[in-house]
Amino acid sequence: MKKINIFLRAAATILLLAGCVSAASEELVYLKVDNAATSSFDGTADWAPPPDTKATIDGNLLTRWSSNYTDNQWISFDFGAPKVLSKIVIFWEAAYPVDYDILVSSDNQNWQNLMPLKDRRGGTEKIEFAPVNTQFVKILGMKRFNPDWGISIWEALFFGPAKDNPQDKPLVEVYPNLADKLAGKETQETQEAEKPLASPGVLTPEEFQKGVVYTSWGRTELGSEASDRTLEYLYKLGVRHVGIMVVWIQNTIEEKTIYVDPKDTPDDRALIHAINQAHSLGMKVMLKPHVDVRGGQWRGDIIPSKEWFASYKNYIMHYSRIASQYNVELFCIGTELTNTTTPNWQSEWEGIIKEARGIFSGLLVYGANWNEYETVDFWNKLDFVGIDAYFPLTTKKDPTKEELIAGWKDNADQIEAWLKANKIDKPVVFTEIGYCSADGTNIQPWSVLSNLSEKFIDQQEQADALEAMVAVSSRYPWFKGFYWWNYFPQERWSPLGYTIRGKKAEEVFSEWLKKI
Repeated sequence: MKKINIFLRAAATILLLAGCVSAASEELVYLKVDNAATSSFDGTADWAPPPDTKATIDGNLLTRWSSNYTDNQWISFDFGAPKVLSKIVIFWEAAYPVDYDILVSSDNQNWQNLMPLKDRRGGTEKIEFAPVNTQFVKILGMKRFNPDWGISIWEALFFGPAKDNPQDKPLVEVYPNLADKLAGKETQETQEAEKPLASPGVLTPEEFQKGVVYTSWGRTELGSEASDRTLEYLYKLGVRHVGIMVVWIQNTIEEKTIYVDPKDTPDDRALIHAINQAHSLGMKVMLKPHVDVRGGQWRGDIIPSKEWFASYKNYIMHYSRIASQYNVELFCIGTELTNTTTPNWQSEWEGIIKEARGIFSGLLVYGANWNEYETVDFWNKLDFVGIDAYFPLTTKKDPTKEELIAGWKDNADQIEAWLKANKIDKPVVFTEIGYCSADGTNIQPWSVLSNLSEKFIDQQEQADALEAMVAVSSRYPWFKGFYWWNYFPQERWSPLGYTIRGKKAEEVFSEWLKKI
């Protein structure tokens, strides 16, 4: 028996390396999986997907399994009975292993290493080999692509000869969408840059913007099928405006150069795809560049200089060209750069605005921090006053809805008084607004609370603070919309974080989108 196993393993490796199609003359059927087990789940509170062992066998490319952040993590699959296996397709997420093993077993205890795979590149992998009889299959990650991540799979598909698996059906009868994808749909990596799609309509200053901030710290995530499906989900929810965030990096607050991060910055191809996808659904786009400081320092503390502004201008002009070419409706020239928007640097900002208008014919906004907007001197050069509206509401960890409404009224009255006192006749948009689903989030809404214990989960406070914001602000004629922080391009498990997907606040959000 040992010699037979060695032969099968060698034959499988030869066929894989040669690119041969196993059982080329035979029809393959999809082998239904009864159950799955994993060595671990990712426990990151504001990033990980829900801990579901069957996420990789549900036919849904929006759900996934993600391991913890160590090597030698695995996921195993149980067919429920012995089957003849000859092909595996793995849809890897961005966190994939460069080296991994595929193991098989008849009893879920004694495992045979069918195939060690080295120097892999992720994406969609089609692995074909000589037929082997097995009930259990294990994918064991040996070395991760990124040591800061685990390994993660969207979907795993298993196939075998129809004649040897009479109870199973072709993939097209089980998961037709996956069958279509495997039949020849190109991946984002192999496509040429997409052509621009038309805007669903001109954005006017009078239009109420019903939006979300769409956040990705991943090179290709905005171009993924998961992102496409999430944008469809948002449209059905009632969202009609999407603020797509793009991040560049600087090393410290004293640094004078801003640059593309090879891991965190969405590449242009993926960004363009997301813009086109939003437009195809009938949603308008705000393109929202952010500067992140490596090490966690806040962007508002960045120390400006002539050299810094020269680098920043190059950054902004790059995205203003994309915004122009791909019919973006609203371009945000900056976000929460508090130290740089003082009167000393007024001429630098006016130069950026003038140059951006020479490239981009749509509307412009700046996203000022909640305690910054009153000191910005260039609002008259823009089309909107943009505020990242993380205003404190009360000093209580468990306020009533009436107290939250009173807190929001104080803040809205202050904005109105400032507009009148400074004769600023511009509509106001909350370029960001959000609350964690944690107890006390209304006290300091800008504070990330996702590192708290789960005993601090408070979905009701998040929902009540959101409702207070919309109920109060929508009474003021200058208020022309908001972008909720945040939605990810794929579903995250975020019990304490800002995202409202699947939480009480999402129901409130959807109802208000219908009312406004």
